[in-house]
Amino acid sequence: MHEHRNSVAILVTDGRVKFQLPDGKSQHVTVKAGDPRFAPAGKHLPENIGDKPFEVVLVEPKSI
Repeated sequence: MHEHRNSVAILVTDGRVKFQLPDGKSQHVTVKAGDPRFAPAGKHLPENIGDKPFEVVLVEPKSI
């Protein structure tokens, strides 16, 4: 498990991702290439559950 600050994820490829959360719950997300998504700060463990490689660019602003 790892964590990020508030960030924006830009999806490079279509994909299906499972996010395991610290409380034991999980989220399944289907994403489309080119979509920007706000990613709130927090811990998670991502897992590619699709049948192709999954690529994302994560923009995580520095603290001021």
